[in-house]
Amino acid sequence: MNNTIKESDAKTKNHVNDLKGLNQLAQEGILGVVDVVDSVHQSVLNLGGTLSQSKQTNGLTGFIYRSIRATTRLSYRSINFALSRFTPLLPDVLLTKRRDHWVAVLNGIIGDHLAATDNPLALEMTLVYQNQEISIRQAAILWSNPNVKPLLLIHGLCLNAQSWQQKDHNHGQVLADSGHYLPIYLNYNSGLAIADNGRKLALLVSELDTLMEEQQKINVLAFSMGGLIVRSALQMAEKDNNLWPHRIEKLVFLGTPHQGALLEKTGHLMEYILKISPYSAPFVQLTQIRSQGIKDLRKGRIHDDGQSVQLPRHIKSYAIAGTAKDDKAPHKEMLGDGLVTVNSALGRHPKKSRHTGIPKKHQFTVFHVSHLGLLSSKEVYDHLEKIFID
Repeated sequence: MNNTIKESDAKTKNHVNDLKGLNQLAQEGILGVVDVVDSVHQSVLNLGGTLSQSKQTNGLTGFIYRSIRATTRLSYRSINFALSRFTPLLPDVLLTKRRDHWVAVLNGIIGDHLAATDNPLALEMTLVYQNQEISIRQAAILWSNPNVKPLLLIHGLCLNAQSWQQKDHNHGQVLADSGHYLPIYLNYNSGLAIADNGRKLALLVSELDTLMEEQQKINVLAFSMGGLIVRSALQMAEKDNNLWPHRIEKLVFLGTPHQGALLEKTGHLMEYILKISPYSAPFVQLTQIRSQGIKDLRKGRIHDDGQSVQLPRHIKSYAIAGTAKDDKAPHKEMLGDGLVTVNSALGRHPKKSRHTGIPKKHQFTVFHVSHLGLLSSKEVYDHLEKIFID
């Protein structure tokens, strides 16, 4: 069976929906958003340029941004009408990684608000294969090939499917090259409540379960917030007596804050956002805002009622933690990777009732690594190779 999706015409769009979304935010009083995204927008249009917080777009797009700032006397509908008139004049552009990165960061910070107000910038939960969005049915067809091992990769806060590529390394792709795994990546709005994303994921995997060949199992690699979303989906499936969790064979948590993260301090969040991409720098202006996703991540909250349950016993679960210190540092178990302590990433808690149930022999700690560094760490990959391939 051919494991490629037919390439259609390159996915293009002009900037009108982005601009409408920004106009909507400006009208709603989300201060600083227009200036922030104008700066990022310039970096998207200027393929060879560097990002500067003071740089603004010029030409027709720049005129539109200036109009949004200046015409506060106009109503939201009037500005949207004006933007629609500009649509034929704006060139179509290939959707770039840069644009996708800043949209992912914006969703992480205020994605719950974007979704609640039907803003065009709000991301939907989608599946990505070979850098193309695919349907659930297409994913089921790909994963029903008996010669491949299904692997679902789920990103973290303010990230997207492309974020798995770090420093010329992608855990999913290397696993595919080494062990017959077929990686499909999940994209989602990381600013939504973790329980909301868990509910969406549960529905998605439930549909996959009905379409896939019965003998095929799904393996999951979840980074940071992605792990909490998987746990939330599993908890909802148990509550609703759904059968799809039996489709899950191995589940690896990478830097997942099972017991919460260090996001209550603005400095931690700013540093994290700055490290995501050189195009995310302007968004530090918005770090006083906290989406529900960020609030849930801070507490390790995976369900509406705040309760947590252990993982299903039939699933082979693993946890990989990172710490910036070496193995001789005092209190190394408490330091962590800058955002997540080692105990939190390994699912440990003083109260047994809050343990995740990950076997101790399946818990690993990697030293001298930051939170995002887990995505490019060779030592992390060595653990993944032993888990998934050996």
